[in-house]
Amino acid sequence: MAVATEIVQPGSVSQALAINGRVAAETSVTVRAAVSGQAITVSADTGDLVAAGDILVRLDDALVQAQLGQAQAALEAQQVRQRQAEATAERALALGENATRSSREDAEWALAAAVNETARLQAALDQVQRQVDQYTITAPMAGTVLSRGVDRGQLVDPQTQLFVIADTSMLEVETDVDELYSARVSAGLKALLKPVGASIAQHGTVTFAAPVVDSATGGRAIRIAFDDPVSLPVGQTVNANVIVEEVPDALSLPRSAIVTDGADSHVLVIDDGLVASRAISFSDWPADRVIVTRGLEEGDVVILDPMAVSVGDMVEAE
Repeated sequence: MAVATEIVQPGSVSQALAINGRVAAETSVTVRAAVSGQAITVSADTGDLVAAGDILVRLDDALVQAQLGQAQAALEAQQVRQRQAEATAERALALGENATRSSREDAEWALAAAVNETARLQAALDQVQRQVDQYTITAPMAGTVLSRGVDRGQLVDPQTQLFVIADTSMLEVETDVDELYSARVSAGLKALLKPVGASIAQHGTVTFAAPVVDSATGGRAIRIAFDDPVSLPVGQTVNANVIVEEVPDALSLPRSAIVTDGADSHVLVIDDGLVASRAISFSDWPADRVIVTRGLEEGDVVILDPMAVSVGDMVEAE
């Protein structure tokens, strides 16, 4: 009886973890307004390139502009009063002994109070000016607008997501690893990244592995950076193979050739033309081939379909 076999030979074996992820920008920001108001102009759209400081949205600031005018008027009036107090204090000082001590002190106290009030009104004006500035929303960074969530005439508040802007010049893959294998993944591991629809895989490197496993999903978040710049749409699916270990002289077998019963595993081999059982240990890994760590030697002939024969059968290798 002829059976399919494989002769055990040492060779280089890579243990890779196959996972799916999505393209993401290394740096992105969600733009929101610090105040509530009605959008009167929207100056950017999805796909636009923007520079840091570019105006994205202007909100109706009529009310705060009125408050600004009032604050400016109050400060200007107070500045006049301060100049008057300064003149009075200067006259009292110039009179010297011809002015009473109490009149000189009153002039000095009046000037100090005027200076303090001017400083207070200046601070109030500065505060209103900062509020005015908040009604003009600008880009916090240079990048590409990934999404727009505001239209002209819309009422927005600090919870409204106006834009998402990302630096698409540096892309990475965001994914997570099942907790069963998460301990084997760390920053610095190499990976092969193949975007859906691509015929050639790109080289990448794991740049981040979360210090905790998400209790809700049972996954450990990781990020993989492309070693070379790529041009891909954010959100595209990427098939990633993270190389967790490379063994140069390993003995490996197809997983299907191994019979596992409880905690024990064995393979069937041909020994002097007869089927014999050989207990083995192997490094369990989610792959078609596994590394045998004990029980086999170079040159052993392993039967690939252990269900097709029984121990003691007389067989020959195909």
